[in-house]
Amino acid sequence: MDKNIERFIRYAKIDTQADENAGITPSTEKQKNLSRLLVKELKELGLEVAYMDEYGIVYAHLNGEGDVIGLNSHVDTALEVTDTNVNPRIVTKWDGKDIILNDQYKISLNQFPHMEQFVGKDLVVTDGNTLLGADDKAGIAIIMAVLDYIKEHPDFKHHPLAIAFTVDEEIGEGPKHFSLEKMGADYAFTIDGGDVHSIDIENFNAQQLRVKIDGVSVHPGEGKNTLINALQLQAEFIGMLPQKETPYYADEGYWHLTSVNGTSEQVEFVAILRNFSRKALEELDTKIYKIRDELAAKYPKATIKVEISEQYENMKPYVDKDPRPVKKAEAALRKLGIEPKFERIKGGTDGATFSKMGLVTPNLGTGSGNHHGRFEYLCIQDFNKMIEIVLEIIKR
Repeated sequence: MDKNIERFIRYAKIDTQADENAGITPSTEKQKNLSRLLVKELKELGLEVAYMDEYGIVYAHLNGEGDVIGLNSHVDTALEVTDTNVNPRIVTKWDGKDIILNDQYKISLNQFPHMEQFVGKDLVVTDGNTLLGADDKAGIAIIMAVLDYIKEHPDFKHHPLAIAFTVDEEIGEGPKHFSLEKMGADYAFTIDGGDVHSIDIENFNAQQLRVKIDGVSVHPGEGKNTLINALQLQAEFIGMLPQKETPYYADEGYWHLTSVNGTSEQVEFVAILRNFSRKALEELDTKIYKIRDELAAKYPKATIKVEISEQYENMKPYVDKDPRPVKKAEAALRKLGIEPKFERIKGGTDGATFSKMGLVTPNLGTGSGNHHGRFEYLCIQDFNKMIEIVLEIIKR
């Protein structure tokens, strides 16, 4: 097996799933298991300055010549599907037929027509029971492969490198304790996307919605004009949200329900709110508060609490002010015969907040797709091409 893919699979098997309800950093202690391993491997690759801080964030530096280029990926994985007991397998020279993951799940071109581009290529997929974790362990593996190449090719001249592997990106808290001073880069790249052609310079503005509803619990037989079922009230709340503004329908922005927990007495649901337009996102906020007020008037004995918290902003205004990393990436892609695509991410990266903080950080791909689910995959050829791209970017 290709040692770089072997490295990725080793990382993928380490459970690092985040927890949006923990209220601590990192949100799960198990994220540090990968962080500690990365520090060990960074030192083995010759990076004397490599350490994990108290929050589980890994920083490392490698000397070179010229501007200091930062490289970032995140150790945590998404919440939608479990990250426990990941069992990756390789499909060689995919013939385009259904990939049977297990008795219940399969990857088919009917469901994922965009995957036709990978026919004839090699894919790493799941066994259908977990996500794969290519988001973003593929990004980590790409950065580590670049450092491995530098160690094995001492004549390769490169920029100084500043490495950061963050925690809790999937719950919007990757930059919460991130230090620009510890990073020490002039500009940076997150390696946390899909297509190898993509240079992501724009992303959603992002918020998290948390709604807690307390109903009135009595015996159903005594419920006339008294019982208020919190579960039904939350369903009514969700039903009043704009139904054509979900990921299934929407293009520019959406709301997306991520969890519901509770009983007929008390329930809490969480959703993410996304839009390229800040104004449109604020208009959605206004609708949500209006729904709360209307339901509170309809059910005065119930308690409805709405909390909307900021997660990250669109990076484009900040990237526009400092085009150096975008020009660097564009030149590298063209040098390798790849036509750059300037994409808008329907999501976000740590780089969005880094850019706001003053470290302009556009996003590059990993060769993976179908993220956050059991149908996730990594194209080995594209993964290896991303290693070439990053090496070209940092080359002197």
